[in-house]
Amino acid sequence: MFSSPRRAIAAASAAAVLVLAGCGSSGTAAVGSAPGPAAASSNAATGSGAVAAPADTAEQAAWKKLPITDVSGKTFTIGDLQGKPVFVQFFATWCPSCRAQLTSTNAAAQQAGGNAVVLALSVETELDVADVAKYSSDNNFDAVTFAVMSPEMLAAVVAAFGNNAANPPSTPHVLVSSSGAVGELSTGAEATDAITASLTSA
Repeated sequence: MFSSPRRAIAAASAAAVLVLAGCGSSGTAAVGSAPGPAAASSNAATGSGAVAAPADTAEQAAWKKLPITDVSGKTFTIGDLQGKPVFVQFFATWCPSCRAQLTSTNAAAQQAGGNAVVLALSVETELDVADVAKYSSDNNFDAVTFAVMSPEMLAAVVAAFGNNAANPPSTPHVLVSSSGAVGELSTGAEATDAITASLTSA
């Protein structure tokens, strides 16, 4: 059992919602829900006849610029990872469905090797980094990069993807393409083969 109680997550999520209210953002992107601003925007045809991917929303662009410090002490941003596809899973150490999903996520990360980046970002903003490192080690999730989100990062995640992103049992995850384009938030179990396929095509 880890030290950060669920009420800390609820408080952090509540703070994130307050940030959302101040910014005037709303809505939750999830599997089967109406598409968010990025998906709803019209695709622009290029001169060669190809269709360009929708531009990131302002909230998604802001999220990509915030620093993340992983359990090894390395600091980076999502934007820094452009050039490789990035799979991001939002999780909590107390969440059984998160652990089950991370088993598949880790297997996909092993298959991808150095061709992709796979991140697991804890919504437990007050959790000690050492606890997350132990969680990763105890479960043999050695192919996934783990980090604890700051309150600012959690608020940015909710602003960019909606409240489902801060609901770990729904196993929220998002894919960022190698070009840096942010996809819609998805929830629910994702099989290893499906993650691998999405990383290969992103």
